[in-house]
Amino acid sequence: MADSNNLPALCSIDEFLKHDYDFIVIGGGTAGLVVAARLTENENVNVGVLEAGLANIGDPMIMTPAMYTKAIGDPKYDWLHMSVPQKSANNFVVGQPRGKGLGGSSAINFQMYVRGQQLDYDDWEKLGNKGWGFQDLLPYFTKHEHFDDPAGYSTASNIPLETTYDASLHGTNGPIHTSFSTWRLPQETEWIAASSTLGEKMGSPLEAWNGDHMGIHHSLSTIDRSKGELTGTRSYATTGYFLPNAGRPNLKVLTEAFVTKLVISDDGEVTGVEFLHSEKSHTVLAKKEVVLSAGAIKSPQILELSGIGNPSILASAGIKCVVDNARVGENFQDHPVTAMGYELVDGEKTLDMLQNESELQAAIASYATEKSGPLSSGGATLGFTSYASLSTPSEVKSVQELIFSDKPTGHDEATKKLIADSLEDDNYGSIQLIIMPITMDLRLPGDQRALLQAPPEQLGKNGIVLAAALARPLSTGTVHISSSDPQVDPLIDPGYLTHPADVEVLIKGLELLEKMVATSPFKEKIKRRYHPVDLDFGDKKSVEEYLRKTCATEYHPIASVAMGKKGVGAVDDRLKVWGAKGLRVVDASVMPLHVSGNIVSTVYAIAEKASDLIKEDWGL
Repeated sequence: MADSNNLPALCSIDEFLKHDYDFIVIGGGTAGLVVAARLTENENVNVGVLEAGLANIGDPMIMTPAMYTKAIGDPKYDWLHMSVPQKSANNFVVGQPRGKGLGGSSAINFQMYVRGQQLDYDDWEKLGNKGWGFQDLLPYFTKHEHFDDPAGYSTASNIPLETTYDASLHGTNGPIHTSFSTWRLPQETEWIAASSTLGEKMGSPLEAWNGDHMGIHHSLSTIDRSKGELTGTRSYATTGYFLPNAGRPNLKVLTEAFVTKLVISDDGEVTGVEFLHSEKSHTVLAKKEVVLSAGAIKSPQILELSGIGNPSILASAGIKCVVDNARVGENFQDHPVTAMGYELVDGEKTLDMLQNESELQAAIASYATEKSGPLSSGGATLGFTSYASLSTPSEVKSVQELIFSDKPTGHDEATKKLIADSLEDDNYGSIQLIIMPITMDLRLPGDQRALLQAPPEQLGKNGIVLAAALARPLSTGTVHISSSDPQVDPLIDPGYLTHPADVEVLIKGLELLEKMVATSPFKEKIKRRYHPVDLDFGDKKSVEEYLRKTCATEYHPIASVAMGKKGVGAVDDRLKVWGAKGLRVVDASVMPLHVSGNIVSTVYAIAEKASDLIKEDWGL
């Protein structure tokens, strides 16, 4: 790893303010560090990055793969955002974890590396976003990836890999390492085996990153398993895009810099950024462009604080409207997830074994000496199934009719049609399925710290959690300011389960999970369902009630500054904010429609493509 005491790009406030910049990047997160790294490949381009959090270089809480369970909910690493009460999800206030510090959410996520399906990105293009189809994005998926082939791992796997792959479809020279876990639990393998008996497309896919990832499999994680000094550690935006380039004289990064607003003229031209550092206000200018990469929650907030948004919303917060762009903060989407918890038969071990001091010390020793064992693994076993394969034709038709009814959704008619079509597609992963090899407290799904701990009655026991998440929710929400104070969080409303079609699809997911538990060789490992203890799957109303009481975030907020045609999107297909000049948004907020699976790979691809768009537009 680079010497954390010798990183010229990581500078003081005085050093940062000395320089002139062509581009200012707001947010040194997953996308922002990509843009900064790619633009500064040209030594004549000067880039300044403003990051509100700490640098956290080499922090074991980030670098140790399994420690994400502790980083989430810790104010040093997590913004601790909370939703407004969710009226269709038991009125719960649901935690919205977002990474705070260099690397953003790539520093605290579960490290699951999943590409969406080909249909996801092709549908973006169908919505009018030229150049954003699957074939257009594929070069950027491979550009950011450094696939570590299992054949070259220095640590042997404790359990065989139950996934085939085609190394030629992966990038091998990118900054972000992807790999298969070398430490697996037998329950994961048995879950895959049981699932493969439940349908033609439920077995492990031949190659889950080629645009078709149907079936259950051992997935990739953003963990470095090369033979270098970072083997066995998290690979994220900081290690991939910042540290290798921290010696560039044309790159400056300032941490603990809290952006308050953009410098914007009355005609909508953005020329700089205002920010707080050590409680003092500063202004920095950009000769060419400001790139907003603050994420799906902070990006719309900063736009609205700067007078870019819906005039009535801005007025209610005491902000003068400079650019009328009513799509800012609208169309907010997240993957809603529900889950059930199971206690395993005596003798079975999961990550719960780390509650035992001797097991914990053994795991620490294994990681310290060999970078292997339980602490070397992130979330790694998952899969996808179609709604059509779980439903009768009449059920599919009924849900499609719900989509086109007068039920509330923020999607336009074109988007509703794409979602409806995907639900009848037997090759589209409408439902993501995940096994978490640990006991979790599912009673208060909105409380992230509580969720990632075992409930008192399950302490000392080994368990698993099976989860089902919805790929394309009809339910959409909003992110809007309610105050002109930048240190007051915006009102975050994901709108979980406000559309009845989402409920119908997720119920099928819960039913499938219960069927998996009753299938050999997985069922022999299950002692009982610890949550919910009593649930009658023959009573649909009871299942729906349970769903609404356990709905939570899958940590994939997008679309609050969505790409689209003028009047439909907040930014155009080159990610320029409609109505403004000198301003681009590059992060998950620009995704117009959700994708099937975890989003970090897509965010990296977006940022790589955006970097090329910026270079093209400025002739760099």
